[in-house]
Amino acid sequence: MRWGTAGRAAALATAAALALASCSTGGGDRTTDSDKVTLTVLTHYGNDPLKSGLQKMVDEWNKNNPSIQVKTQAVTYDDLLQTITVRQTGGKAPDIIQAYSLWGGQLERARVLAEPPEDIQQDIKTNYSKAAVGSVTVDGKILGYPTEVQTYALFYNKKLLAEAGVTEPPKTWDEIAEVAAKVTKRDSKGNIQVAGFGLTSGWDSAVVHPFLSLLQAAGGQFVSDDGTKAAFNSPAGKAALEFEKSLIDAKVADPAINVLQAFPSEKVAMTINAGWWIGSLKTAMKDKYENVGVVPVPGPKPGDKGSLAYGFFMGVNNKSPHKDEAWQFLKWMNAEKGPDGATRMGSFQYSIGTIPGRPADSEALADEITDPNYQPFTEALEYAMPEPNGRNGQKIKTTLQKSIEGVWTGTQSVDEALANAAEQADALLSSG
Repeated sequence: MRWGTAGRAAALATAAALALASCSTGGGDRTTDSDKVTLTVLTHYGNDPLKSGLQKMVDEWNKNNPSIQVKTQAVTYDDLLQTITVRQTGGKAPDIIQAYSLWGGQLERARVLAEPPEDIQQDIKTNYSKAAVGSVTVDGKILGYPTEVQTYALFYNKKLLAEAGVTEPPKTWDEIAEVAAKVTKRDSKGNIQVAGFGLTSGWDSAVVHPFLSLLQAAGGQFVSDDGTKAAFNSPAGKAALEFEKSLIDAKVADPAINVLQAFPSEKVAMTINAGWWIGSLKTAMKDKYENVGVVPVPGPKPGDKGSLAYGFFMGVNNKSPHKDEAWQFLKWMNAEKGPDGATRMGSFQYSIGTIPGRPADSEALADEITDPNYQPFTEALEYAMPEPNGRNGQKIKTTLQKSIEGVWTGTQSVDEALANAAEQADALLSSG
């Protein structure tokens, strides 16, 4: 993912430290003018175009709102959760926090985030996509404004498929396996030179999110409807993991290959990834990007499809002395329409190649998006399975990653891996 989403050490920062922070004081500061409020916004938008895009919105606000000024603070994604934790305990908590949706349960348990006003909650429930609402909801509580939502689809290289005599992208798992076998090229020693399918190891999101997309395409789900039990140790889960393992066994996929480099180099023909990757591929491939196509993640049968949705959101710190002003700024940025008919956040997300969570923003900006590869991601907003963001969501994700990789390397069977992961997940869910 563009900013490395979950799976880093920072995502395992202790909830205890956050809980301690809820008892201390902090928040934004006032300038020497007692009538002026200064809000701080903590994000991971430290590099362009993210940094300049956010600052453009802040500059517009500051120019028109002299009594409520906003300043931004940025850290790397890997340091974001830990920075939130440290600043909560150190008395330097920001007024507004940007967070990965998977951290929602941990932040909610530690009472880091203030409850949004009722009108904002209703706006989010009514005017955002199902996937966006799910990404910012924990135990029925809305945490903040969804600023971006990512979904998954199947990327493929039209040129590599055509060279193998394939004229249409695959529509089932069997077709993926058949196409991958035709496209794969090996050297005289049997080493893969062009992989038919890309699987990535060593990174939790790159391992777990494609598996969950396949799981949903097979009719399965990650956790039970009430969120109390793991649901991936099911016939659908076993089928999805067995399918991935079959591609490795057929030597058309190798998890040791760096897919993020090999696909844009046209050394991998197909892989599952999120919509943010389009922007990266355009930059890396330049004119060769015209060879890239995107379709929904297929399932076992024709017509089956699956995807996973995750996102980022902005909420107000429960410790901020300027909650009303903070929500006022967030509402202006995320709910009020700008000159182009979309919200400022929606326009910003589209400008960096990300699909916003408000369908109305997509409709307002439809004429600006001419790349058909965005369509599968937009459509997936309505059916994608939201990444569960319960209180131990990150630990469960890491557990599942290790089990999947165990199957890939042959150290565990599919049944053993999913049973062990589900047992650990159930324990974490019950302790949350």
